[in-house]
Amino acid sequence: MALKSAYEAALEKMKSMDIDDAQSLTDEQKDRIADIRKLYDAKIAEKKILLKNEENLPEEIAFLERERERMIAGVYGK
Repeated sequence: MALKSAYEAALEKMKSMDIDDAQSLTDEQKDRIADIRKLYDAKIAEKKILLKNEENLPEEIAFLERERERMIAGVYGK
């Protein structure tokens, strides 16, 4: 099973919550999502540097991407 992009996961979450598009998000929700993305982009970049030659780098990145998606989904759930 292929991992879904953040966009695909967000669209599915929105559909399950009967939200038609991103326009339904409040400015606060949009800001929170942007903050989450920035935070996890930084964490992923840090892992890429620290674990540059490690075998478990792909798993670490995948874990952080799943966490990012979970956090973003939480914003939609509020």
